[in-house]
Amino acid sequence: MDAVPVLTAAHWVYAAFVLLIFVFLAMKRDTSVIAILGLFIIGWLTLGSPIGGLQTIFNGMVRAGVVLLDVVFIISVVVALAKGLEKIGALQLMVQPFKKLMRGPRVAFWVVGVTMLIFALFIWPSPATALIGSVLFPAARAAGLPAISAAQAMNLFGHGIGLSGDFVIQAAPKLTAEAAGVPVEAVVNASIPLDITAAVVALAVAWFFVVRKDIKNNTETETEYLKFKEQAGAKLEYCKTAKAAAWIVPLVFLAAVVLFVTLEIRGGDATAVLGGISLILLAAFCLVDCKGDFSEGMERITEHVREGFQFGMKVFSPVFLVAGFYLVGVPDHATAILGDKGAPLILDIIKNLSTVIPMNKVVVGFMHTILAGLTGLDGSGFNDLPLMGALAQSWSAALGLKTEYLAALGQISMIWIGGGTIIPWALLPVSAITGVPAMELARKNFWPTMCGVFAATIVAIILM
Repeated sequence: MDAVPVLTAAHWVYAAFVLLIFVFLAMKRDTSVIAILGLFIIGWLTLGSPIGGLQTIFNGMVRAGVVLLDVVFIISVVVALAKGLEKIGALQLMVQPFKKLMRGPRVAFWVVGVTMLIFALFIWPSPATALIGSVLFPAARAAGLPAISAAQAMNLFGHGIGLSGDFVIQAAPKLTAEAAGVPVEAVVNASIPLDITAAVVALAVAWFFVVRKDIKNNTETETEYLKFKEQAGAKLEYCKTAKAAAWIVPLVFLAAVVLFVTLEIRGGDATAVLGGISLILLAAFCLVDCKGDFSEGMERITEHVREGFQFGMKVFSPVFLVAGFYLVGVPDHATAILGDKGAPLILDIIKNLSTVIPMNKVVVGFMHTILAGLTGLDGSGFNDLPLMGALAQSWSAALGLKTEYLAALGQISMIWIGGGTIIPWALLPVSAITGVPAMELARKNFWPTMCGVFAATIVAIILM
């Protein structure tokens, strides 16, 4: 291993504020002020002046904006399409078949979740979010499922269960296995019992202690689009354009999924295709609906795109601060925010922790989970999988453990925590498409995710 870096005051401040943010999340408190203060102090310590601290706050927000820009765009254009479909009445028609399937809010939760899981396994959660959000989410809302509960279903099934195992595409286990020095199949097989355990426990905690209560109390987080619920009981006459759009949009999205699977288009590439499809559909229906008035159609397109981006920025802007704080300690992002003096604070902390861990199976198992969660704070859930694979190989060699289980534990813990269930900026795709604040969704997901990861850790320790 490389030489252990010396921890500075900036390292300790970063670690303290990371823990403080988690405490505030667990207490259901907003973390924006904590992030601002943390950025200011780290900037001051690193750059040597309070002016540097002030610059760091702004530069952290800018860096977060750069990192999240593609997510902002896809959500904005999907919302723009939803606005256009809602205007002509197509959205209301689209949800009617699913309303029949979703017999009440409790069934709707599981229908949304299982469908999200299936799509996430084949095209990954981000593009799956756009599809589920544009079709099933409105139907679930019409069936009486609170927006926050629908968002939880999409997160826990898609970004938790689906992405952490990544059993179909296998990008995650490949990264983990290569660094751990074991076959990909070994990590995949080891992931199965761990992911099942995390899934069962997380869903049980969410269902019995969060979702059912929200359904019973009719907890609402109103969206700024998709006003179908107020119209659900009204008998409306729909124009030919609306009837055509109600068929064309789901069929086009379904064709896109087939294309993604056939041509192995994944992740960001699939998201980009969906963004282009959404804009083309929006333009076509706006022009057709205006019955030959080209000028009015063009104005409608611009109006809906503007509404989509206004919505996107309103939803994303509070998260830029907290994301900026975490990114100030992540490699590459640190130098973008602080210049040449930026340091990979989080990796330095992990390397130091790994040198003082007592050598026994139980402590190593829990420490590996904690370190995986910390490295997942960048919100990708993927960037540091090789690091966790390498750590798994080192600790397994020292203790005679089964490397594949420790590597799989690191993968599952990192993705459940950092890939899109409790890190606010990783929640943005679901947050934006459902209109639920990312911070609120993170708080709802916090204990289910923590309990699921804890249970998976216990199982991994037993199997190691």
